[in-house]
Amino acid sequence: MTRLDRTLLAAVASLFCLAACAGVRMTVSGDGPHRDLGAAPPKADPAVFPTRVLPLGDSITDGLQSLGGYRSDLWQYMKADGMKVDFVGSRSSGPPQLGDRDNEGHPGWRIHQLTAHTRDWLLEYRPDVVLLQIGTNDVIQHRDLRAAPARLAALIDLITTTMPSAQVYVATLTPLAAKANETRVRAFNAAIPGIVAARASAGRHVHLVDMHAALGRHDLFADGIHPTNGGYAKMAARWYSAITGDPMTRWEAESPSYATVSDGERLETANASGDGKVGYLAAAGSFLQFTLEMPRAGRYRLYVRAGNGTGGPCEQRLTVNGRADGLLRYPAYGWDRWTITAADVALNAGRDTLRLTRATCSAEIDAITLAPKR
Repeated sequence: MTRLDRTLLAAVASLFCLAACAGVRMTVSGDGPHRDLGAAPPKADPAVFPTRVLPLGDSITDGLQSLGGYRSDLWQYMKADGMKVDFVGSRSSGPPQLGDRDNEGHPGWRIHQLTAHTRDWLLEYRPDVVLLQIGTNDVIQHRDLRAAPARLAALIDLITTTMPSAQVYVATLTPLAAKANETRVRAFNAAIPGIVAARASAGRHVHLVDMHAALGRHDLFADGIHPTNGGYAKMAARWYSAITGDPMTRWEAESPSYATVSDGERLETANASGDGKVGYLAAAGSFLQFTLEMPRAGRYRLYVRAGNGTGGPCEQRLTVNGRADGLLRYPAYGWDRWTITAADVALNAGRDTLRLTRATCSAEIDAITLAPKR
């Protein structure tokens, strides 16, 4: 059972207890993303409440330079795995494929600005999970950097004191292109593991997410600060791996070292996670095949990051080690409008092949990710 599963079960159990004491059962009503609670007949089936996730930070949480940033892929990972999740916050931004756009990502804000409002947001939205990444603007604006780790520690204390049952994931800052700024980022990041470890040892639900290691300078936009679309995709996978506790490994579709393309094309685009994708898989029998070396046999969760601009749902046939393994269905949001589709696969230790073959229409593939099956 993952941390997110335990959080959801605890929240549901607490609500059931309160409802039982009142002699009624609580259910969900209303049409908006944040719904009101109302009384339901005692014999109704138990309600299942979503886990509330608060993305909290600056413009990188907002997703500047890429609509929705990491939140788009992260929400889709959760949706693909059947999680009932409610992103919360006073701001709303993101692309059409991001089904829940609420967040607290504030462009240009420093740590103390976020701290000034965080308690009010916590009390209003009551998150079960907080995704915190803040400090980039302290670095690039050179604002009292020696005290910046202490400011971050105080913000974490505020969160854990206000919402002691919430799981708080604290990310290190992503790289910066300018050499001086990157030196400052590394100094700031070096303090974060100790801050997190001290609070975890004290029994607080605080977890470290090494986001700096997930990205390189090639994953940055031209401004040298914000991640590219592909950089945000890598951030989403790192957040999700931290939340689920499962390692995730990514393979880029355009890489000739392990990906074979038949009747399709490798295409360059800054909108994909490796600055490339595979498209024009339009001919009958056209396919993209990944040849992978797996460390151990077992069940894995396969995530396919795909784009579909055909105007309607699109399907590809999945073949694993020469064995037909069902269809992958991609919704139509447009080319370079990435969605994530998931399937369970059984893989052998050593060499495995995963083939995506045209079924009903052409789709373009950015990358695949594998995680051990929970």
